[in-house]
Amino acid sequence: MRSQDETGMPGGIATETYSFPVVILGGGFAGTYCARALTAGLHDAAESVALVADQNAMLFHPMLAEVSGSSISPLHVVNPLRQFCRGSSIFMGSVDEVDLDAQTVRFSPGPYVHDAILKFEHLVLAIGSVVDVSRVPGMPEHGYLMKTVGDAIRLRAEVIQRLEEASVSKTEAVRRRLLTFVVVGGGYSGVETAGQIYDLLRDVRKFYPRLDRKEFRLVLVQSGPYLLPQIGEELGRYCGEHLEKRGIEVRLNALVTAITAERAILNNGDVIETNTVITTVGNATHPVIKKMIDRYQLANSKGRLITEPTMQVKGHENLWAAGDCAAVPLTDGSVSPATAQFAIRQGTVLGKNIIALKSKRALQPFGFKALGEMASLGHLNAVGKVFGFKVSGFLGWLMWRAVYLSKLPGLERKLKVLIEWNLELLFPRDISLLDIKMTEVVGRVHLEKGDPVYHIGDPAFSFYVIEKGLVELFDENGPVRTLTHGHHFGERELLQKLKRQFNATALEPTTLLALDKATFDALAQNSLTLGYLLNRSAVQYLTLDERKALVNQVSPEIRQKRVADFMRPNPAVIHETDSVRLALKTFKQTAASMLPVVNEDQMCKGWLRLEFVFDLLHQGKVGAKSAVHELLIVPFISVKADELVDQVLLRFAQTADRQFAVENGEGQLIGTLALLDLVLADEPINDSSAPESVAQ
Repeated sequence: MRSQDETGMPGGIATETYSFPVVILGGGFAGTYCARALTAGLHDAAESVALVADQNAMLFHPMLAEVSGSSISPLHVVNPLRQFCRGSSIFMGSVDEVDLDAQTVRFSPGPYVHDAILKFEHLVLAIGSVVDVSRVPGMPEHGYLMKTVGDAIRLRAEVIQRLEEASVSKTEAVRRRLLTFVVVGGGYSGVETAGQIYDLLRDVRKFYPRLDRKEFRLVLVQSGPYLLPQIGEELGRYCGEHLEKRGIEVRLNALVTAITAERAILNNGDVIETNTVITTVGNATHPVIKKMIDRYQLANSKGRLITEPTMQVKGHENLWAAGDCAAVPLTDGSVSPATAQFAIRQGTVLGKNIIALKSKRALQPFGFKALGEMASLGHLNAVGKVFGFKVSGFLGWLMWRAVYLSKLPGLERKLKVLIEWNLELLFPRDISLLDIKMTEVVGRVHLEKGDPVYHIGDPAFSFYVIEKGLVELFDENGPVRTLTHGHHFGERELLQKLKRQFNATALEPTTLLALDKATFDALAQNSLTLGYLLNRSAVQYLTLDERKALVNQVSPEIRQKRVADFMRPNPAVIHETDSVRLALKTFKQTAASMLPVVNEDQMCKGWLRLEFVFDLLHQGKVGAKSAVHELLIVPFISVKADELVDQVLLRFAQTADRQFAVENGEGQLIGTLALLDLVLADEPINDSSAPESVAQ
């Protein structure tokens, strides 16, 4: 059922609005099986049931690790929603807002279509959870996730890329770092991913004869005392022992506290040199659920919506929840775990309960006892607990494959996966390197203390802005500059097509914004203003020899004099408590374009530029009565009156500033020093050649 809301979008653009008795949010196990149950029980399902998902296919997550290990095709672990939920109306898009009062859902179908609205009578929340690795510094920038098919494809490509790079390097330390892989999380996903990656490395290394098998290293990091806590300590410890026998290093009771591009740091202080860290932990409440909890004060347990046994959200008759985002109670008083076998059955029962409610029949409480849990360890081995019996080894592996194959939705997928599994026993895994990387204009780089950004002689690929932290630039002569939040660096080598002139190292945990060379060049060459500012700031990064060459343009006699010999004493100043109007009068009286700003103790606070004052007035950010301290005050460089001109000139050569503030021993402003005065100090004015107005 479709209508249009002419006031839904600004500028008179219509918002597409559809109405359905039941709207389901989420295309995972719970949402899709709910839709299938509804379509089976309703005659007009296409007009009654709408399913909204951010992907148009359902992912069979239990087999995702096999995609990363190049064991099966990524297309065989997904099912198109329009086929799997045939009969329902499918909408692909990301949910922006749920309004329970108006009974509407607003979602974004894509960049070329305006937002759409779904009106509902019953709303099913089966939207799952999201990955949040922000609590581990460096993980968002450098970690590899295992949540989507795209994640698995990317991980497979990156593992093969590491092999290709290592086969070229002759440096042992570099090869070892490239061939070390760290998997974070000892649950099902972590164990199965570790097993698959290890199988991939084992099967394909014969194609890389220059690599020594002893250099391969895979580390599995688990926060608890044993792996797979879901199936108990005995099998969990067996799992760890088996993986270690295969050559996988298992770290128990350990946490990864930070990662960089080249290492993983553990909570016990250990550092693992690696370029590849895979995380299978970090689930968090979906933003849509979190927003609803805050807005409507919905009952929840650690972000999971608390429901009645019928899966109605507490206090709401027409609001339902299932799957990872729901805390559905069981008959024994516990809460349903966030696993596929529970989500599938929750979705089915929930769909039947909506039909029963519409038919005014009794609702069925959810009740299910887990059939078992299984995990593949790779290399024809698996562990599990089925109907209370523990299984492991080859028998466990056969059972694991049989169970997963039976649960994989769709006969076509079952046949394709079965064929691929059999072919894997006869032929090696595919090691084709498919480049699935997207072009990144701006990326983030996390660094720990002591990590290098680049070294002298490295090619220049990026321009950097410090988001947080400290970076020191230094060369063989020692420190050159220490940069902090808001500073940028790297532009000089890009502008002048040079190799890196300095070493750059993080002095503390640091996050950089990195702009790639192609984008930087396009901006610098096509924006006159930006190009001018970047070229001006590039002088901060001259080498010592280059700065000395500039200093040597001033005579040795002048360079051996003191700042006091050339400073302009008692300069006109602006007080930070002055009004903007008073500051403008001072600029007019002095005919200056830049003046020092001081506080009540005559301490210099920085420079005030006339053009910045006019810019802020023009933008309406300040008025004539505003105080000067509300304006943009530029940082200053200070010198002392007894300093040698030679050293001061070196500092002038390292900055775009053309004036320094001269301070006394107490830090008070006593004068200014202009570069122009130093450069022309040994050139007396020739009155006969001067313009008439000057000679007079």
